[in-house]
Amino acid sequence: MYFSVSYDAAVKVISTAIIGILAVVALASQSSMALAVGALIVLLSFAWSPRGYQVENRAILVNRLAGKARIRLDDVREVRETTSDDFNGCIRLFGNGGVFGYYGLFRTTKLGKSTWYLTNRKRSVVVVTGSKTALFSPDDIEGFLAAIRASVPVSEAPMNRAAPHDQSRSPRCIGMIIGGAVGLVALIVVAFALLYSPGPPSYTLTSDALTIHDRFYPVTLSRANVDVGGMRVVSFAGDPEWRPVERTNGFANGHYKAGTFRLAGGQNVRMYWAEGKQLVLLPGKGNGTTVLLETPDPDKFTAAVKQVWGTASP
Repeated sequence: MYFSVSYDAAVKVISTAIIGILAVVALASQSSMALAVGALIVLLSFAWSPRGYQVENRAILVNRLAGKARIRLDDVREVRETTSDDFNGCIRLFGNGGVFGYYGLFRTTKLGKSTWYLTNRKRSVVVVTGSKTALFSPDDIEGFLAAIRASVPVSEAPMNRAAPHDQSRSPRCIGMIIGGAVGLVALIVVAFALLYSPGPPSYTLTSDALTIHDRFYPVTLSRANVDVGGMRVVSFAGDPEWRPVERTNGFANGHYKAGTFRLAGGQNVRMYWAEGKQLVLLPGKGNGTTVLLETPDPDKFTAAVKQVWGTASP
């Protein structure tokens, strides 16, 4: 017999949040590696999540895209609906705590180590055999229990003593699952911060202004506030006074820096550096801010700005 499954509210929220965060990270970083890692996390989480159950040939089969899991019922000792006590002191030892389900190895005070094949904690069944304790969440709990009892002899006494699981009475388990999801989100954010590497920002040059299209710190420089004649290409090897020593506002990791930085020479500048060897110096004039900008071809960029703006003040 086949038994369908469905997601509880927590699985829906956690799965949607994780997928959304992974998508934002991939789009913001513009990194094929971030996209591949995010897609792999979603694919593996979905592939190992329960899609349904079958009770046949004295066994429970858990249908998954990654392959069926088989739990033999030859030495079954107890079959019943879960109670709130079963989830007290819940600790995830290894597995997934909410992305397309709850599956893997968990420990609770009452059940000890148990293997979960759940998608809905509100409606679940515990099966205890001589070799393992496993939890399932069929939509049709009564039919699932009846199919197991029809397949193998098992006492109904435990079932009669059990009360339905009250979701509100297992805060520790809920907290552990939410904590695991929050930890995964934090891990994704940290990975994004470390891996973000968009390369030199794009720009738009007109006769009146230069707009730098950074994702987080875009800026538009007016021609009147740039000392065009003082523009030049600098390198940190040959011009060490222009090397950044402190970030005062912005983003910085080992691959990309954008925002306001204090330089070795003491001045504060706006900088966009993708770890290249040369940057273009656009000195500020009047109320203008000095900018260090990395471009794919610094000499070509400098010549283009001087040609469009000229070297004299407008």
